[in-house]
Amino acid sequence: MVRKSCTCLFFSVLLAALHGCDRGPERYAVSGHITFQKQALKNGIITFYPIDTGTQGGATITDGKYQIPQEQGLSPGKYRVSISSPDGATPVDPNAAPGPSGNFASKERIPPEFERDSKITIEVTASGPNTFDFTIP
Repeated sequence: MVRKSCTCLFFSVLLAALHGCDRGPERYAVSGHITFQKQALKNGIITFYPIDTGTQGGATITDGKYQIPQEQGLSPGKYRVSISSPDGATPVDPNAAPGPSGNFASKERIPPEFERDSKITIEVTASGPNTFDFTIP
């Protein structure tokens, strides 16, 4: 009788624990293609900022493609999109002494209306597909 009670208690606690586990919001994979000046954007970063509620996320852009897998994906909702692609060039100061200067600022190639001043929005849905392509002139 004690063994049966222990077994029932164990399964009751297990069921309660599993039922009470909060795995967070459901997430969905997001992907797409980005063209810049009529060519695939060679490299950059895309960031999704939640407008009301949601999970902020982002991905690197390689050869015009980006992908956020479901495990790191976005929860359903509306997002503001920001795309960044610095030129990677370090400004050269002809008056500076030889050697590393510590000046690693790069010039942003993406126009502000697609980057810091972006008003581009998307909506991630449970029904998908959550594929979003962007064309930057």
